[in-house]
Formats: sequence, C-alpha cells, structure tokens
Amino acid sequence: MNTPLIAPWRLALLLAVGVTANAATGAELLPADRPVPNVIDHYVDRQLQTAKVAPAPQADDTTFARRLYLDLAGRIPTPAEVREYIDSTDPKKREKLVADLVASPEFIRHNANEFDAFLRNDNGDGGSVRPYLIAAFKENRSWDRMFRDLLGAGEAPHPAKPEQYVLRRLKDRDALTRDVSSVFFGLNISCAQCHNHPYLKSLTQDYFFGMREFFAASYDFQGNLLDRRFVKPAEFKPQAGAARPVKLMFLNGKTVEREGEPAADLAKAIQEESKAIEHLGKAYAKDKVLPPQAKFRAREKLADLALKPENRDLFARAMVNRLWFRFYGHGLVMRVDQMHANNPGSHPELLDWLTRDFVAHGYDLKRLLAGLVSAKAYARSSAWKGDPGPAPELFAVASVRPLTPAQWATSFQLANNPALIGRDKAFETREKALTVLENAAKPHESLIQYPRDDMPIPVNESMRLSNDPALNKTIGAQLLPTLKKATDRKAQITEAVWAVLSRPPAADEYELFESYLERRKDRPDAALQQLVWALINSPEFRFNH
Repeated sequence: MNTPLIAPWRLALLLAVGVTANAATGAELLPADRPVPNVIDHYVDRQLQTAKVAPAPQADDTTFARRLYLDLAGRIPTPAEVREYIDSTDPKKREKLVADLVASPEFIRHNANEFDAFLRNDNGDGGSVRPYLIAAFKENRSWDRMFRDLLGAGEAPHPAKPEQYVLRRLKDRDALTRDVSSVFFGLNISCAQCHNHPYLKSLTQDYFFGMREFFAASYDFQGNLLDRRFVKPAEFKPQAGAARPVKLMFLNGKTVEREGEPAADLAKAIQEESKAIEHLGKAYAKDKVLPPQAKFRAREKLADLALKPENRDLFARAMVNRLWFRFYGHGLVMRVDQMHANNPGSHPELLDWLTRDFVAHGYDLKRLLAGLVSAKAYARSSAWKGDPGPAPELFAVASVRPLTPAQWATSFQLANNPALIGRDKAFETREKALTVLENAAKPHESLIQYPRDDMPIPVNESMRLSNDPALNKTIGAQLLPTLKKATDRKAQITEAVWAVLSRPPAADEYELFESYLERRKDRPDAALQQLVWALINSPEFRFNH
C-alpha cells in the first residue's frame, strides 16, 4: 500500500475542517457518555466525507481475528481459535473477542512487552522494567499511578522497583530529561538543550534545564533512588547572554519553588552530606541503613504538577496518541514526540475527546485499549485498490505493520506447534502455558529487528532466516507429525497454511504447493518442512495486516 504524504491536500483539508493549533473546547465535543468506538468512527468518518474518500471495507473474519490476537495477545491465533471465531454466528462476536483477549494473561504480558519497549525510547542504557509492568497490568494499575511509580514518586515502594526507570538513567541526566519529556508528555525537547526550539519560539532552553532540574538532587544509593537534602543552585549558559539560574519548570512553563533545607553554610552542608552518604554506603551491605531522605523531593513535585487539572491534558494526550499510533500505524499527531501547537493533529476533536475520556475514567489503560480496537476504523481491510492510496492521516485503510521481535518469536513458536496454547481458557492454566511458550520463543527474538517508522525489512534478517542451519532444522519440525496425520496432500497444505497464516489456502496456493510436494515426493518429510519454512518466511507472516 502506497501512502505518500500529500502536503497541499493535507493543508487544504485542515483548513476545510477548521483545524487550529488550539484544542477544541469541551462544548464542541461529542457528549462524554458516548461509547469510545462510536466517537472514533464519528470523527474519522466525518473527515473522510470532507476529503471525499470512501474507506476500505471491513476486514474479513480471518484477517480481523489475526490482527486482534497480534495486537492484544502479542501472538497469532491457533487454527482452532480462528475457526471458532469464523464459525460463530453471534452478531457481537467482535466485541466478545475483544473482551476475552483483554481479560487474558496474554494481554498482560504483551502490554508489558510493548510498554517496556516504549519506555526505553531507544535508550540503550534504559534497561527493562518488565516485571513491574506485568504486575501493574495484572492489577490494571492506572497510567497516572504507573507514572508516579516509574518516577520513584509513588505512594509506597513497589516490590518490582519501577524506579529503576530513573535509576538507570541518572548517569546521563540529559537523556533522562529527553526520555521523560518524550515518553510521558509527547514532546522531545532535546534540541532545546543547546538552543531554543527551532519550531516553537516559546520553548526555550529554560524548559530543558527546568525539566532536568527535577532530577538534579536524585542519586543512586546501593540500588535505591534517593534525593539529596542539600543542592547547589543550578544555572545554565544560554546561547546568548549571561548565565541564568535554573527553575524547576514543567513543559507548559509552570514552575515550582525548591524548598531547600536550612543551612548556615550550604557548601559545607553539601560536603558533609556527601561524606555521610559515602560512609553509609560502605556499611550498607551489613546494616542496610539508608541516608536521611530529603523532605523536598522534586520528582514528586514533577508528578504532582503534571497531574494537576490545569496541566494533565499534556500527560493524557501523549498516551492517547501513542496508543493510537500503535494500533492504527499513524498517530493522530505525527511525530508522536512532537505534540505542540505548531504541529496540529489530523483529528483534533477526536484527540480532545479521547483525552477527556481517559482522564475522566481514571487513566484506565485497559478501557482505552479496548475502545481503540473496537472501532470500525480499526477493523478496515488493509487492501486498497488504486495507486496512490489515501493519506495515512485519513485512516481510510488499515496499515500494514511489522511484527515486533516478541510478537514474531512467539508466533513463530506457535506456528510450529499450535498445541503449545491449549483450549483451556482458565487464567492460571493459560499463564503457565504462556510461560512455556515465551521461554521457547525468547532465543528467537534476536532474529527480528524492532520496527521503526517506515523501516524496510533488513536484508540480513531474511538471510539469517534462510541460511541459519540450526533454525532451519527447527522450522516445521514440531508441526510435521500433525501434517503427516493428514489423509492427503490437500489436507496437509490446508493444515500448514492454517497453522502459520491463520487462514485457509487460496486456490492458486493449493496448485502451487501440490506441484511442489509432487516434485519432492521422494522426500515427503523434508518437502513438508520446507513448505512450512516458506510460509513462515513469507511477508504475510512477518506483518500484521
């Protein structure tokens, strides 16, 4: 599908529908009691009508089931799961499948994977907080509470230590500032470190250093995130002019006064605190005594400030846009880390409504996720007749998205052996099966590169999948006994395509595969295994359509 950016058209559309840099007012939005999917379809369809673009039809059942399993469960469905969905005559079977998947242990573990990658923000030093994310999604912890936990500003310490998010980044506070601003607020301010923002005149160096200052007193004490009681007032040298003092400043310009502890001689107090920290550090292995915690903790002030009613939309909008990008392949605002007044979104009222709804329902991620995948806009076919296709910001056709390493590796393992996930849907039984599946899949994750915007599939990826002798021995090996039980070649082909591609074979595929198996009839087992290899190495398996 070709979806080129057509700048003049996009500008005309934005002007036609009255898009401005300012958020729509509450009075202009649809009522708050409307279902999330209905609101999405209302605003997306209105934009399509304005652009005079007829959207793609709804995806067929096999495509939709595979897409939903990959997006919510992080894996392809088994043949039995797809057939059960196709055979159902329940008019609400889509809604029920969404509800079943959202309540599954797969949903928890897949979201932990997705959020872990998202939180890293391409920071190689960021590390993983997956154990915390699994626990958080298991209890449906709200996004605002997760935010506080990750900053080390939660109400109580969490056993999974989510504050490792900050701890691992303390050695590079500039990267920490960039990550926090980009991940949680949808605004990459790294360019304001050395000069004022090139597109936002209001975003000056004060903002970068003001955000950085929220972490200035934080330090790592034997794996514990603490704050110093005494801190030297910071200043920075702007691109032009004299050095300026740094204020604790949020991304919208709101500031917080640092409440320093009294000290007759600040320099001496800083020195003495450093000596005390060093002394306690040497004895920590034996007595586990922590240094006195500061009364003023700037990270907590950052969380408080970000979640105030007058500021929280910035926090909520960033997550809504990120999740929309994840499921629709294109953000309501692009890029997802450039959410500012000079970069208006394609559907500002929809973004405002979803933001308002997300806040009103206590930052409930599960509710938001389920709503996004329940809209007709999400369920469109990815096939488009004609070239060029519609602009991606219209959401007229489903995007074709590469699988993540975890999605691919888990699906690869399941395609080889669908029996790894049984029919028992009991939560604990399913969770045990998932542990086995994930452990088997983990070694294969390194074969696949994590997808980036407009990323072509690397040549070395295909080469490794084609030429790795150990891997080639495993592809199809576990599926082979099942295929050999089939009564004829057509049944074998049918079973193989269902297991790998989650659909029945097309007529031309029967002809092609039967011809191949006939030519290799002297080595039937090797031929069947090669057939499975070809299916797994196909673009159809590598992408979510």
